[in-house]
Amino acid sequence: MRAQRHCVVTFQYWIEPVDPEPFPYPRGPYRMEALLGEGRLPPSLEQLLLGMEAGERTDVTLEPGAMFGPLRDDAVTEVPRSDVVEEGDRLQVGAVCHLMDEKRRLRPFRVRALGPNTVLADFNHPLAGRRLRLRVTMESVRWAALEEIKQARLRDAHCHDAASRDKASWIETSNS
Repeated sequence: MRAQRHCVVTFQYWIEPVDPEPFPYPRGPYRMEALLGEGRLPPSLEQLLLGMEAGERTDVTLEPGAMFGPLRDDAVTEVPRSDVVEEGDRLQVGAVCHLMDEKRRLRPFRVRALGPNTVLADFNHPLAGRRLRLRVTMESVRWAALEEIKQARLRDAHCHDAASRDKASWIETSNS
C-alpha cells in the first residue's frame, strides 16, 4: 500500500546538515509514527512520505528553510538576564538556555550576545534556514482508524494559535 492522506505511517529517519555549521542533534536513526494529511508534519516531510511503500527508502536534500522554516529576525529579541533560567558559566554566547514563559513553560533559545543586564535571545529553531539531508526508510503504511483522524482534528481544535505550533518537534522523537 502506498502512503496517502489518512494513512498512518511508521518510518525511520536520519537527518544531517549539508553545511559545515555545528549540528546540535544526534543524526539518527529516529523512529516515528504519523498520520498523513492532517498537517501534523512539516509539509516538505509529508510530501516526501506520500507515495512511499513499506520497505522503500529515499534520500533527499532539502533547501534552506524547507523543514524548519526560514531564519526570522522577529524571533531574536532582548530579554532581561533575570528571566533566564540558567546562571553562571552556562550563560554564554552560543549556549542553548531557557526562558520561563507566562504559562510557566520553558522556551529554549540560543544566546547571541550578552549585555550587563540583558541577553540577546534567538528563538529560531537551531536548524531553521539550513540546508539538510534527510534519509527515510518507510517501515509500515496502514489506513488510519476514524477515531485516529477525529483525535488529530480534536487536538488541532484545542490549539488556539495554529501558527505558533511547533511542527518541528518531530525531530525530538525517540532514538531507536
